[in-house]
Amino acid sequence: MSSNLSNSTNSSTTITNKIRFSLFLILQIPSIICSLYLFIQYATRPRLRQSIHHHVVIVLLCSSFLFITIPVSASEAFFYTATVRPSTYLFCSIWTWIHYTINISNLILMAFSCTERHWLIFRLNPLRTQRQRIFYHYIPIVICILYPALFYFILIFLYPCESVYDFTQLLCIMPCYFMDITIGNIDTFLNNWTPIFAIPLLSGSLFIRFVFQKRQMQMEIFRWKRDRKMVIQLLTIACLYFFMWAPLKSVSIYNLVWTVKISGQFQIDYMFILPYFIHLFYPFVVLLSNSELRRRNRVKTEVNTPFRRTDQQ
Repeated sequence: MSSNLSNSTNSSTTITNKIRFSLFLILQIPSIICSLYLFIQYATRPRLRQSIHHHVVIVLLCSSFLFITIPVSASEAFFYTATVRPSTYLFCSIWTWIHYTINISNLILMAFSCTERHWLIFRLNPLRTQRQRIFYHYIPIVICILYPALFYFILIFLYPCESVYDFTQLLCIMPCYFMDITIGNIDTFLNNWTPIFAIPLLSGSLFIRFVFQKRQMQMEIFRWKRDRKMVIQLLTIACLYFFMWAPLKSVSIYNLVWTVKISGQFQIDYMFILPYFIHLFYPFVVLLSNSELRRRNRVKTEVNTPFRRTDQQ
């Protein structure tokens, strides 16, 4: 009886892994192609690349591209073989570090982007001088990238505990610092819940504020269209982040409140993969939410003539 149950469970897991592998692979290839197309567009269009409200979008695109090519590929290998390969603690630690760093960096960057759009649209901080741009734009972006990388490097590689990785589980389950309740709660509340709930609040308040103040501001047509594009793009990306992270964090809140818990295995099997789709869909969201990126790059040519036409007699 127990043997039949075990065989049934193994068969179900194998089918689930095959579905995940196929789904990831189907999305990964066009996502990489779309990312490369966007990189070319930003590289060949200095005006877009130099525009300050595109900087966070470009950084998120780069980090999502890294996630698509490294953690997604490692996860596909796991789904295909049902085993982490290579089965070493070092590989698990590096995989986990890259996975956590990119996910949390993107969350914090997205929360910062929501705040910055308030500054850019409503001129709370015009960022007109180089000094303002350094302190209120470039330094925060660098902090959003370096803080998670350093935070998880210390906890995964230097924290005094011994990890017991499971090579038959996605991401080898988890690093050992989660066994310390205090450190685990700090990570969960500070690095996960804070940006996840800040993103819908900040982006939603931006939309409401934009709708109610656009008549009072008496914007010029050009400025209103430009700001509307910024708001729409931010809301689209914010929805992607929130709806992919919300189920996983809702389960965590449920387990804190209710005595009947949702098993960790269920979360690993079905919830942990949802944030992957943020990175897989992100290039398409950026492309579809910005009409300028879909236009052909027109090259202006000038014809040299020996005479210059003037209106002066």
